[in-house]
Amino acid sequence: MLSVSVLLGQAPTFTAQDALRAEWARQPLTLTETQRAGLSPADHARLELTLRRIGAPGAPPLLPPELDQPTEALWLQKAAAAKTPRERFDALFFLNRFKSAQALTALAGLSAADAAAWPRHLHLEVGLATARLNGAELTPALRGFLAALQQAGKVEPVRAQAARLRLVMAGKEQALLPPVPATPGSLLALLDAWNKAPWEQRREAATHDFLALTPASGLWARLGVEAPSHATLDAACVGILSRLAEGLPKSAPAEAFPSGGAPWPCAQDPLSLWYGFQGLAKAAVPLPALRDAVRLDPPFGVTRPDLQGAFLPALRKQAPAAADALRAKLLAGSDPIARAAAIEDLPTVPADLEALTRRAWADAPLDSQQTLIQSYARWQLTPAEQQARLRPWLQHPDWACRLEAYRALAKLDPATPWPGAPSPSPVDQAILAEAERLLKRGKPVRLRITFSGPRQVTLRLDPTVAPLNVANLVLLARKGFFDGRRVPRVVPDFVVQLGSPVDTMDGGPGYTVRCEDSLTWYGPGSVGMALSGKDTGGSQLFITTNATPHLTGKYTRVGELEQPDRALPLLDALELGAPVRFIRVLP
Repeated sequence: MLSVSVLLGQAPTFTAQDALRAEWARQPLTLTETQRAGLSPADHARLELTLRRIGAPGAPPLLPPELDQPTEALWLQKAAAAKTPRERFDALFFLNRFKSAQALTALAGLSAADAAAWPRHLHLEVGLATARLNGAELTPALRGFLAALQQAGKVEPVRAQAARLRLVMAGKEQALLPPVPATPGSLLALLDAWNKAPWEQRREAATHDFLALTPASGLWARLGVEAPSHATLDAACVGILSRLAEGLPKSAPAEAFPSGGAPWPCAQDPLSLWYGFQGLAKAAVPLPALRDAVRLDPPFGVTRPDLQGAFLPALRKQAPAAADALRAKLLAGSDPIARAAAIEDLPTVPADLEALTRRAWADAPLDSQQTLIQSYARWQLTPAEQQARLRPWLQHPDWACRLEAYRALAKLDPATPWPGAPSPSPVDQAILAEAERLLKRGKPVRLRITFSGPRQVTLRLDPTVAPLNVANLVLLARKGFFDGRRVPRVVPDFVVQLGSPVDTMDGGPGYTVRCEDSLTWYGPGSVGMALSGKDTGGSQLFITTNATPHLTGKYTRVGELEQPDRALPLLDALELGAPVRFIRVLP
């Protein structure tokens, strides 16, 4: 893959175009030591990154140990040495993941004088509450730093209230902060915090107060938010129902599914149903209140196959015979997302596996193919049977299928050769051509997302870091792929995700795009590509609303938000299910 200069006796080079084509082909690169030694420092660094991104056997790992295989001991060392805000935040974040009582070591030495230099959007509120819940204590110096942050306007009120709510419910604090304004985003943030309390503390509100919400409900004061208007409740409706479903305990008792109360205005919204079906799947026992609904054909009156697939795990518990019939229908149908759910529902190898394999092979999105490949081991086929089923997938026209099969085969036989690259499809060729054009141009690409309202944020994407993924987003935006879609995922203090063609975090554009991972930090306002595994990018992208260091090097980072002082508060207040009017490529 070295440039033609080698053939002319000139010094070898490894250009950005060479790297692009090598990563697109995903094949191992064989270079002699002499060739490597002749590269310039920039070309050598580019080559090393390319080898790590391809990830073929023998390639060095992309991630350092603290990100690849993090341990509490490693991050305690990092915390002790942390000096910059980024280093301190990352150490606090990872130590909290280990529930370390020493997490606040990451912030040791900070004082009120350090508040002026602390980045405005690098929020500590949630991390500090988590550390305290894990047994850490605030020192006087750290309290002074936090007070100075507050005075400088760098403490975000909704995050602070959500953190305080967790502490109050855990008995670490006695009272909430003054109520925060009610927006769909603030309601989500407070419900996320509320969901972290034990079910016993939430039972009364979950089974009674949420049945018929009005602006006059006493629930809002208990959550620490001002009384919302009817319009705000309507906008937040899908989000509230999603959190009620997510907050149900596993093996939820029948009392967790009340049947009374006024109907929610968004109860039949597809996104509400998608989240609600996941909540119903947690039911520990058959629910009499659902008996009539599950007996309908189709159950709940839902006709979309992908939503029927989302309902299948709940139906399996409520009416097994009806679940069998629905599974058979979805396995034989034409919807790949529904077929994936039906395959997941199969406890053993189906009698018509050959026919099912042919249907999944022809599916455009990866969903059913990936699920089928992963099911061979779950069905406990013998190693020989698994290998026989997996080997044909090494010839699939989609690279992600080949890679999925290779990874499964490599577990059975470490000597399995790296898969060859498939012949490029017309879509592949178009993405590669656009990537080469953008890379040669060498300038950022700007995409403007216009939500209903209208509310707008602008993304600045870097084709020199992730040319294939930036090119793909550009081509999709030009085709109007995102127009009229919705935002199916809003997680306060984490991400906003969009780009699903069915508005439920499922699906993609019908093809996959290679990952272009790097160690560029996932700070607040970073833009990344959502995945279901290595090299499975497509149309779904996310924007971080705080630093998310655990994503660094594991999800392709394509750029960042412009004007974060304006854009990040807009995303913080965004409702789940917000309509995307369109995404446009700016001149």
